Amino acid sequence: MQHFVGRNNELNELNAKYQSPNFEMIVIYGRRRVGKTALISEFIQNKPAIYYQGIESTGDMNLKNLSEKINDLKNDDFNTASYADFEKAFTEVQNIANHLEQKLVFVIDEYPFLARSEHSVSSILQYVIDHVYKKYNNVMLILCGSSMSFMERQVLGYKSPLYGRKTGQLKLEPFDLFESETMLPSVNKSDLLGYYGITGGIPQYLAYINPEISLRDNIRQMFFSPVAPLRDEPNVLMQEEMRNPATYNAILKTIANGSNHYNDIVQATDITSSSLTPYLKNLIDIGVIQKKQPLFNKNNRKAYYYIVDGLFRFWFKFVDGETDLIVRGQVDRLLDYIMSELPRFLGPVFEQASGDWLWRQNDLPIGIRTIGQWWGPNPAKKREEEIDIVAPDFTNNQAIIGECKWRAKDKIKPEMIDTLVERSFLVPKIKQSYLYFFAKEATPGFKAYAQKNNVTVIEYQHFFE
Repeated sequence: MQHFVGRNNELNELNAKYQSPNFEMIVIYGRRRVGKTALISEFIQNKPAIYYQGIESTGDMNLKNLSEKINDLKNDDFNTASYADFEKAFTEVQNIANHLEQKLVFVIDEYPFLARSEHSVSSILQYVIDHVYKKYNNVMLILCGSSMSFMERQVLGYKSPLYGRKTGQLKLEPFDLFESETMLPSVNKSDLLGYYGITGGIPQYLAYINPEISLRDNIRQMFFSPVAPLRDEPNVLMQEEMRNPATYNAILKTIANGSNHYNDIVQATDITSSSLTPYLKNLIDIGVIQKKQPLFNKNNRKAYYYIVDGLFRFWFKFVDGETDLIVRGQVDRLLDYIMSELPRFLGPVFEQASGDWLWRQNDLPIGIRTIGQWWGPNPAKKREEEIDIVAPDFTNNQAIIGECKWRAKDKIKPEMIDTLVERSFLVPKIKQSYLYFFAKEATPGFKAYAQKNNVTVIEYQHFFE
């Protein structure tokens, strides 16, 4: 059984709220499989709690199931009937809390399913919060959901009956590389970046990895066997989240193949320009893609769209369309191709991990405000240039500027230092820069040349020291 790891900050925040003398309403949301239920289950251990998970059914069925969960805590073997309505069920939670020595945690997981089955439930819950729970201050209510658009608009949004009631919110993000390591402490660190890259740091996907076998064999088992758990995962998620999954899949396939500017997507998918924007916004809202623009430049003509979810990026690059090979068990050559392309695929993943490493440092020469990228013209060479990492301070006058290379050390050349130094002068606003070169590995000669040019070299192995 997989042990609970990570999420220490989130657990500490929830426990702090639990210790408060007031009624608390916490909203927890994030994409599916990100670990929301695992976090809640860990939090409510050794606490009196009613945990209910909404289902896609009728309001009556949800009320019946909720009533059973309430009666379970009462240990009332004789009272198995449903409460007359949701107001009475929610109020009974308070009656139970009044007989306990500790604050009662009342969890409604997958709240969007419940709210869609009974449209008045948010208004009813608002009434009970205002007139019952706040009167006694011994209930901690947690509303949790995977439909991020619903949670942000129908629970947190100002038009929601529940607006203004929450006392805290947690948007659960995927693990970064370092949190992923806590789930896979025994794997080779080079393979770790691969596992992080193809799972996007989603805890449930990381749990599928067998540390006793190779990266290649794990990819086979996770994606390319007839019973592979992630063989069709993006399609499943799109069908759960979106009304027109085929259209979203076409957009994602287009972006994965390199047509990532707005007009390019329009031409490749035959979606009209006026219709494309809502599709892209929905994909951004659920955390699958990002709209990227160069730091200090808000010109939309410079923007492009990038699949930020690692699983989706890997799947649309290597898995989509390979059903015949999978069904026939003829995937060896495909795996050969994937393994040959994996270093290129992991380049952007290494950039993300390098940025995450920066965020974790307390001894940087400046305090960084944000981390982004920059691309734009090089007037001297009359061409476009790109910088992997630009991390400005709070004045935007100073920045850490970095280059990232996920390559073998014999392919890391001193000229790359010269290029980094030259490009550092292209970033607008920055008057003083601190240069970093992030490398999978580097030779002593390369590191000596970097030091001579005031460039700090951070090898991948140093991430874990």
